[in-house]
Amino acid sequence: MSSLGKVRSFEDLEVWKAANQLAHEIFSVTHRFPRSYVYDLGNQLRRAALSVPANIAEGSASMHSKELTQSLNVARRSLAETRYLLLFAREEGLIPASHHEKLADACQSVGRMLTNLVRSIASRRNAKDHA
Repeated sequence: MSSLGKVRSFEDLEVWKAANQLAHEIFSVTHRFPRSYVYDLGNQLRRAALSVPANIAEGSASMHSKELTQSLNVARRSLAETRYLLLFAREEGLIPASHHEKLADACQSVGRMLTNLVRSIASRRNAKDHA
């Protein structure tokens, strides 16, 4: 999204939509984990995946760009955790390689969107500081 001024709610953000979709897909995948993986890996993967759209939503409620940026950076860290846990699940044979690739691509896309949004916010803040 090029202009944050047009955002009325976190639900308007394309990055939130993509992160929310990813979280739903991860919930669906983890429901198929064997019982021995559900309570540790499954729960941790779900929490990490949910943290991404949750932090985007939380940050978008702030009136201050620094707080929004902090929340977006937390979302980026949660996304990195999600990517690792998906890789681990694939290595354990819990996620087929083709499905893992789809989820990893979605993670990369969300990561690029988060990075671009953080850069956009920093650019706007710098423009205001120099105006």
